[in-house]
Amino acid sequence: MAGIQVELWPREEGGEQEEHITVQEKGPVENGRLGSLPAEDITDFIASPGNPSAYAGFVRGIFKESPGLSPDDKIWNLLAYLEDETDFYSAPASTRYHGAEPCGLIRHSLMVLANGIKLAPLMLGAETDRYYLTVSCLFHDLCKVNMYEPKTRNVKNEKTGEWEKEPFYAVRQDYISFGHGIESLLRLSRFISLSDPWRHAVRWHMGAYDLSPLDKMAMDKALTTYREVLFLQTADMLAGVVDAV
Repeated sequence: MAGIQVELWPREEGGEQEEHITVQEKGPVENGRLGSLPAEDITDFIASPGNPSAYAGFVRGIFKESPGLSPDDKIWNLLAYLEDETDFYSAPASTRYHGAEPCGLIRHSLMVLANGIKLAPLMLGAETDRYYLTVSCLFHDLCKVNMYEPKTRNVKNEKTGEWEKEPFYAVRQDYISFGHGIESLLRLSRFISLSDPWRHAVRWHMGAYDLSPLDKMAMDKALTTYREVLFLQTADMLAGVVDAV
């Protein structure tokens, strides 16, 4: 099956190096490169049982071989932070909806990226910024790191009549945020400076599930201004609802 071949190159603009890509349908490509990772490689990896270390290594592999990323790129600071100071690779994606299990958050994030790779040629055109696309898809839910904690509750076994302890996840009592999309954007922005379209994409990725009347007006404006907003909403919904990851 043809993958999506992406060429990444640096561009000087305002004294800073930026990474841009060209998306092209091509045949099998080398695994592990930011610019040449087929969506099928991601979904195949998700389908196999994994652990936090394996997921962290896979995410690092997405960026590690990219010729457009220097050792000083801020993505490495973000990855180190996620590995050393958060539960990004072991946390659930929710308490009772999609990904309510260990490693649910990273599996959901990878599925959003896989969907994004497939949707990009249709929704974003022949050229898009794969660096921003990858970062936004993988880290759109940073609001959920260090958010949940495992607990147990007593549940009656209907067959035996005995009470048994059942594990579940709950939101930590000391967790506080600015709201789902805003918190994710704030946390990501500490490390990566996204372009405006991708800032809006992360901010509004929850769509109508997380809106006040004023928020709806703002989101509608963002939707009509930046294609990236609807793109990330769609990739996220496909992963959480259709793929149930």
